[in-house]
This record gives sequence, C-alpha cells and structure tokens, in this order.
Amino acid sequence: MKIVHISAANSSVGAGMACVKLHEALLNENVESKILFLTRQSAGCTNSSFYENTSLKKLKRKLLTFADRFLLKYYTRRKPEIFSPGLFGIDLSTNTDVQSADIIHLHWINHAFIDIKDLFKLNKPIVWTMHDCWTFTGGCHYFFSCDHFKKDCGKCQVLNSGKQNDLSNYIFKRKKKYYPKLNIKFLAISNWMKEQAKLGTLLKNESVDVIPSGIDCNVYNSTTSLDLREKLNLKIDDTIVLMGAQHLNSPFKGVQLSIDALNQYQDKKLKIITFGGGEIVLSNPLHQIINFGFVSNPKEMADLYTVADVFLCTSVAEGFGMTVAEAQCCGTPAIAFEETGPSDIINHKVTGYLAKFKNVDDVVNGLSYCLNTKFDRINIAIDSEKKFSIKNCAIKYKLIYKEILSEERKK
Repeated sequence: MKIVHISAANSSVGAGMACVKLHEALLNENVESKILFLTRQSAGCTNSSFYENTSLKKLKRKLLTFADRFLLKYYTRRKPEIFSPGLFGIDLSTNTDVQSADIIHLHWINHAFIDIKDLFKLNKPIVWTMHDCWTFTGGCHYFFSCDHFKKDCGKCQVLNSGKQNDLSNYIFKRKKKYYPKLNIKFLAISNWMKEQAKLGTLLKNESVDVIPSGIDCNVYNSTTSLDLREKLNLKIDDTIVLMGAQHLNSPFKGVQLSIDALNQYQDKKLKIITFGGGEIVLSNPLHQIINFGFVSNPKEMADLYTVADVFLCTSVAEGFGMTVAEAQCCGTPAIAFEETGPSDIINHKVTGYLAKFKNVDDVVNGLSYCLNTKFDRINIAIDSEKKFSIKNCAIKYKLIYKEILSEERKK
C-alpha cells in the first residue's frame, strides 16, 4: 500500500502539521507513506520531498501563484480573509512518487499547487482531507455567515462582489463540473465540517466520512501540574486561563470575543497566558497577562496546557480545533463555541463548556462554570486520547485506504 500525501501547507501551520503527524503515524502502522510538499520549507520529515527542487520549478510555481492571485486584483474592495481561486496548478503526473503511488491523499492544495482539472491526469484513486471549507465553496476557506455555497456561490461576501457571475461563481461551477468525474473519497475533520459540506451543492451527493486531526498523545497527556507551575514561575494558587493561536489577530480566531469576556469576568483574579503571534490588551485591571509568544517545542506547549485551569478558544471559524483537542488530551477543560469544529471535542459541562455562538455573556458563563467546577482531569485526558490519538486516526485512514484499493481491484 503506497500513499503519497500532497500538501502546499508547510509543517509550521495547522493543515501541514496534521499532514505530517498522519504520515508519521502511518509509517508506524507499516504503511508506505510519502509526502510531496510544495516548497523546501517543510520537507524535513522522513520520506518527504518538495516540488521546488530546481530553479526552473521554483520560477514556474511563483508565476502560477502570481497568476492565481492576480485574478483577485479586480476585486479592490475584497475583505482581508483568505480566498484561493485554484485556477492554476502544477502537473504532478510525471512525479515519480505520484506515479508509483496506489492512492493520492490531498490535504491543503492551494497556492497554485494543484488545479483540480489536472487530477484526471494522475489516474489514481484520491482521498481528500478537508482541513477547511475551500473544497466545497467558490474560493473562501471559511464562509462565516454566508450561505451562498449551499446553491452556487456568486455575490461573494469575501470578494465584496455584488455580481452573481463573479469569480466565486466561476470557481464553484468549475468544481461542480470536475468533481463528479473524479474518483475522490472526501474526509472531514469534524462533524460540523461534514454537516456544512453536505448542505452545499458540491458535496451533497458525495460520501463524506469524519476522521479528526490526530494528536500525539505521547506528548499531550495528563501529568501533575504542581511541579510544572514552579518550573514556569507560576504560583500554585494562580487561576490560569490559557489562550492562543498561530495569529491571535486573525479574524477567524475571534480573540476579541475572549477579550470582551475577560473584561467582564470579575469572579476571580486571573493570570492569562497567551501563546502565538500577537498580544492581547485588557481594560480589566483585575487580571494579569503573560505572553509566551510562539512556542515551537511540543513538550513546552503540553506543559502550558497542563498548568492551565481552563483553555479558552473563541474561534468563529474552526474546522476542528487542534489546540482544543491538545488541551483536552492534557486533561484541561476547555471553552469554545457551539456550531464550530470544537463541538466534537468538548463534552458540554463534562470536559468543558460549549458557549452559544459569538455570545460573550455565555463565554463569561463558561469561565464561571469551568473555574468553579472540579473536573476529573484524568478522565478528560483518557477520553480524549481514545477519540483523538494520532495512532487511532491512522488506523482509521488505513482501513479507508484498504477499502478503496479493494474496490479498485473489483473494477
């Protein structure tokens, strides 16, 4: 069984990290797995390579990316949210790893890595893990309050277009044309994402299964936090709220909602630890903020989850919620919104609190509940490991690969 994963996302961001973790877990399950990345930046793990291995290929990729992004120049009033046309891509049919593979596993394929019409040329069964919503929209990666993907896109809110026949509509129709002709098995990383995909026109007639992004539970697990607090110069009696993201100021992460809730919360004095890019500022003088910045060491990140009394995540566009799952695997109760990917992860009022979507007052209720409830942190960790360990996720993928290859042999 030879699997080649295709990822434009590098290994320092969510989709790329998920791809690498799955690949390494599959290797441990004796699956012959390889990754083809777009750029050199990611290709450091075992059995990985990258497309830009010559100056000519690097130039070609840059030209294709420029062409793909140039189309957006016509939408001068577009919003800052990410939008990927995906109308240009690299022909990977001559790549030796792709040619020898039994199954092509797509992950995050934007930045002009793959043009979906070229998937025909691969002549292989395809597994596509949807790390965000791009697969079933007309170009946006998260649709927020827009429901145009349920029909045919157009009048795109991200492009700020008032025309039905805009770029999003063209992209949508193009996907609608090619998807039915391809041998693709679609996978969602949460039930929320599956539900949204099935509401849309593009995938409503497709079989969509759910396998979450896996967690390395050898790193993220429940340990005693008292010694760790001393190690991190934190007091035993500190009430610690942890929050963070790759980019705290991203509109997807909804950090302002966390700020508003923390400004309202008066029950206890909090020590708020943040990680990732950016900082937060509170008007509530009761609370203290400690910014750890980017934490690249997984063990150090696990230590932060473990010392926290609660992990706060008010993302408004979250396909799964990797940080929420990592926190839960460390036994830490978490707060997130209903109607987002983390609703698969948090068992309401058992392992944390699911607040009403974008409701700051209910986030405050969640803080009060979690900081005044004695959770069984060992059971939170055990239950989370069963659901989200990367080993278990890899086994599920292995079964899907086998089913696909069995069907191929019958043809």
